[in-house]
Amino acid sequence: MRNITILAPACFALATYSAAALELDTLLPAGIPGFGAEEGVSILSRLHPEYQDFGIQLGEFELSPELLAGAGYDSAPNGISAGSPFASLAPSLLVKDPAAGFGAYAAGTVENDFTEPSQNTSGYTAALGERAEYAADVFTVALAQLRTQETGFALNTVSLARPQSVTVTELHLGDTRDFGAFTLTPDVSILQARFDDLSAEDATEVREGLTIDLWAGGPARFVTLLHGTQAQYRAASDNANTYDALFGLADDATDLWDIRLLAGAAVRQPAVGNILMAPVLEASLGWMPTDLDSLDFSVDREIDDPDQESANGYTLTEGKISIAHEYLRNLVITASFRAAHAAYFATPLDETLFNTDTAITWHLNRQLALNADFQFNDRQANFLRAANENVFTCNFIWIP
Repeated sequence: MRNITILAPACFALATYSAAALELDTLLPAGIPGFGAEEGVSILSRLHPEYQDFGIQLGEFELSPELLAGAGYDSAPNGISAGSPFASLAPSLLVKDPAAGFGAYAAGTVENDFTEPSQNTSGYTAALGERAEYAADVFTVALAQLRTQETGFALNTVSLARPQSVTVTELHLGDTRDFGAFTLTPDVSILQARFDDLSAEDATEVREGLTIDLWAGGPARFVTLLHGTQAQYRAASDNANTYDALFGLADDATDLWDIRLLAGAAVRQPAVGNILMAPVLEASLGWMPTDLDSLDFSVDREIDDPDQESANGYTLTEGKISIAHEYLRNLVITASFRAAHAAYFATPLDETLFNTDTAITWHLNRQLALNADFQFNDRQANFLRAANENVFTCNFIWIP
């Protein structure tokens, strides 16, 4: 769990997320075409010149190096070990050429538990992307690889004695075509996940998507999402195809709000077993109620969560909320909560994860910042024993 959080980009909003999650957008900074998540409506993207790092200019390239060093205490590493102090180190480098539409990112992380060395983790993230703009088209191509560990606080894990290493590689291709009143955005991704010691979980996924945005003259736009995922595992009986269609509305107001409400249906066609159909939902709100506060809220319901590596399918219902408050121009407080419930197919098994995170980030100047972070993770399942952990971390961030 912890190795994911210290890969977070320089915004220092250290998000909590399961170590088996394959949402590369959550781990990459804005600026990587095809992958890097947009900053959206948030005070975390606000620029304060006296504390903002402007990077290193090398010809047409903008280089943004960073070094994060931390120490802390984990009350129960992996949910099963005795409490242990730990130390961590995470260097990273973001390279951008905005004029050419190029972005690249490389980061490494290592964490050592002083009294529980079997719980040590290490990993890296590498990504590059290119964005090409033409009169009515915007093409993106991106490639990323993530090396991380799966822990007992990921959905569909057994009681792991130690973190299990996994390497995830993804190729993404996309195109946005502007037709004036509407845009079409087809995209395709090919993803491979390879576990060191859990080869039965190895997977290859092909994901296709089509987004249609239609402006009808009002403040909001109509959105249609069509998705397909073909998942193949070592055991052919675990293979499955999943398709979903969602329809709804979205509205964006710069520096005020970002609203999205979509609903639809999904169907899962397993290689073995019955076809499953279920309603699905995607709702989110990004809002700045004041000049010093921002709020993000989302609710999702989906079949065969494509961002969680699992040979066992389930229906996922998930809610997230996060807030950020600029107490001072150089002091930002963030807090987040996530609840995820998985109901497994064709069995009475179910599992619920809770994750909370609270952090205070103090920017001393353009090059130095301090971050104090507290995380609480909890797992409840009717096929695993309950587990929880408290993680306290103090990080020192240096931006050369």
